[in-house]
Amino acid sequence: MEIKFNDISKQWDVIKEDVTPKLNLLFQNSDFIGGKAIAEFEKNFADYIGTKYAIGVSNGTDALKICLASFNLESPCGVIIPANTYIATALAITYLSNLNSELKLIDCDIYYQMDVDLLEKCLKENRKKWKSCVIIPVHLFGHPSNIEPIMELANKFDCIVLEDSSQAHGAMVSNKKVGVFGEMSAFSLYPGKNLGACGDAGIITTNDEVLYDKAQSLKNFGSREKYYYDYRGWNNRLDTIQAIILNEKLKYLDEWNEKRIEIAKIYNDLLDNLNTIITPKTASYVNKNVCHIYAIRVKKRDELQKFLRKNQIPTIIHYPIAIQKTTPFQYLDVNDNKNTLQYADELLSLPIYSFQKEEEIKYITDIIKKFYL
Repeated sequence: MEIKFNDISKQWDVIKEDVTPKLNLLFQNSDFIGGKAIAEFEKNFADYIGTKYAIGVSNGTDALKICLASFNLESPCGVIIPANTYIATALAITYLSNLNSELKLIDCDIYYQMDVDLLEKCLKENRKKWKSCVIIPVHLFGHPSNIEPIMELANKFDCIVLEDSSQAHGAMVSNKKVGVFGEMSAFSLYPGKNLGACGDAGIITTNDEVLYDKAQSLKNFGSREKYYYDYRGWNNRLDTIQAIILNEKLKYLDEWNEKRIEIAKIYNDLLDNLNTIITPKTASYVNKNVCHIYAIRVKKRDELQKFLRKNQIPTIIHYPIAIQKTTPFQYLDVNDNKNTLQYADELLSLPIYSFQKEEEIKYITDIIKKFYL
């Protein structure tokens, strides 16, 4: 049996009847930049998340960058992120070349999220030397960070919180979706995300009108009115064609998330009895883990991956090289983050997507059992 890691084409099968006439109209009108569909998608996404505002942008990395630039941060600035995350979270602050920033990496807990106790320790040791501080919790793999205690620490230590929600569209804590807790939140809409475009795209959410206005300007060369510039901005606009497609997919996001949750449960039921495998768990503070990634922790990870590949089962490692081990960030000289470093050698992401069939999951788990048993 040949398995796909993700089959995005299945989403197109669902939306194409409704979206095709809208795309035809787009090409007839040539409304490619700044079209009406962008404002419509921004409103619908804000309503879905539960914020007052949303700002469509070019991708998730630019979303992080624009959020950071919107905060009027003072130097020296501390920027605290999880050690266990995609490199884009770390890179975003480096794009603000006029800011004297210090990056701090916080080890992850057993749910692969920022460890709140270690965050508090970092703030106690470092906050006084910074004029400003941004905490960027990452809702990794679709599982929310422990965001409420993080917000309490941010309030206590006078920090700004920027949620990186790029893997957690629709995930919930305390009956609220991630993306509503911090001052701003950045979402990637990369094609493979739970809500994905047909190319690069991203979106920002916020309840702050001042931050909203500045972000809208920064994404458009620093201008809200053509040829009038308030800031040194970027060309980071969302394309109209992506907004049209995303607007249609948004209607199915909850349904597709629920299917992912069901698939993750089937995986757990089939793998939990193997003492050689640690399956992903959901913390008690979480209302909804939207299972963007289904990552198991295993010994002999690389050998297992090769064995699965021989049996036509694709897998991905999230993430094989910890941020502190990458060339751009080796200067950090971090000696701890033991969980992140260990998990980088053990995590293996199995295929998961909303249209996956139960027999495919059983085949994958049978091959895994064959390897270990």
